[in-house]
Amino acid sequence: MEQVSVLIAGGGVVGSAIACALVERGISDVCVIDLDLAGTYASSELNAGGARATWWQEVNVASCRDTIEFFREHAETFSFRPWGYLWLYEDRALFGKALERRALQTRLGLDIEVLEPREVAERFPLIDRGLEGIVGATFSPGDGLLNPNAVRRWYRERAEAGGARFLNRHYVEGIELVEQAPGRRRVERVHVVELAKSDATDEGRTIERVLTQHRVDPELALDHPSIRPGHFVNALGAWSPLLDAKLGTRSVSVPVRRQISMVDVRERDLPAGVDLKRLGMIVEPSGLYLHSEGPYVLAGYSDPAEPSGYAFHYDGDAFFTEQVWPRLAGLSSAFERCGHVRGWAGLYSVTPDCSGIVGRVAGVANAIEAHSFTGRGVMQSRAIGRGVAELIVDGRFGSLDLSPLDARRFERDRTHWVIEDLHI
Repeated sequence: MEQVSVLIAGGGVVGSAIACALVERGISDVCVIDLDLAGTYASSELNAGGARATWWQEVNVASCRDTIEFFREHAETFSFRPWGYLWLYEDRALFGKALERRALQTRLGLDIEVLEPREVAERFPLIDRGLEGIVGATFSPGDGLLNPNAVRRWYRERAEAGGARFLNRHYVEGIELVEQAPGRRRVERVHVVELAKSDATDEGRTIERVLTQHRVDPELALDHPSIRPGHFVNALGAWSPLLDAKLGTRSVSVPVRRQISMVDVRERDLPAGVDLKRLGMIVEPSGLYLHSEGPYVLAGYSDPAEPSGYAFHYDGDAFFTEQVWPRLAGLSSAFERCGHVRGWAGLYSVTPDCSGIVGRVAGVANAIEAHSFTGRGVMQSRAIGRGVAELIVDGRFGSLDLSPLDARRFERDRTHWVIEDLHI
């Protein structure tokens, strides 16, 4: 039986960041297993590429702030562009809450500007419609855009250079727990199966089938030795509830599909002085968000009525026509005749308070969880990776206190929660 110091389930941006931070702390005996290391269905690959620290809970603000500073230090590597986030508000009560939270954000070192509708029109000439309904806006110039694939790749390459191993097409079939004391168990063995390579034309469909049906058909499975981990980390993101069930713990996270469209805008339709290639993130009141993406504009919207579940299909022209285009055209005349290029869908792992889960798994001595960041995984990744490495090596958080993200917070009354904004 193979033994490793740390076994991480999930090789997305968070799992890779943890592996990277562990080797930086001198723990080279790290193994990361994932069904889809290419990231075809990874939430960290299918997001909008935004990075902001303008959240409403202190631990989220601080962890994103620190991670964005890391992105800024490696701006060229990650294609980090500090072009800012503009939030538009038409609900006076919600705008009031944003202003209240601005005090916290300012205390934690963020620069948040408050704009009147007139100032929005002057500074952002692209927005030439709908301002009569806007009560105010905030702009955070330190936030920006980046390439999430480059971030995940950097973590993985640095981890591998330090000795960590990444096993592709590997699936946790079962977990063997041993009782240490009443109510206290330990992960003794993790049973893993490797997915056999299928016909190249069926490769993507095979992975998607396993990810959505949560089982490996016997004819697709190869034998693989069980692994005995010193520490076991659940970093499976949207699939973390499956591992929770195998650990015998209750999950509070649910997977929710998010859809994004790529939009082509004719240059002659742009207002004078607008350079779409330097368009930062704009979030309009209904929750539609947009920013430049190469020669196109990326625009996403999440239907509040979207049911939870594992789904990757993109609704195509219907989604663009019904959900995206009306909101774009209501924001700017430039989108009146825009074209739909393509789109995709990915998963958020959503918790009741829309914040991630980080800490020790209750009742399991050597299990740690770091998942369900509700679209925030990339922008918190460096801080989360370091925090989990500190928890494993030192037994406690050090550089940043991540204890408010412990899952046991959901045992407290809901009135104690801080509900984050779920848009992006």
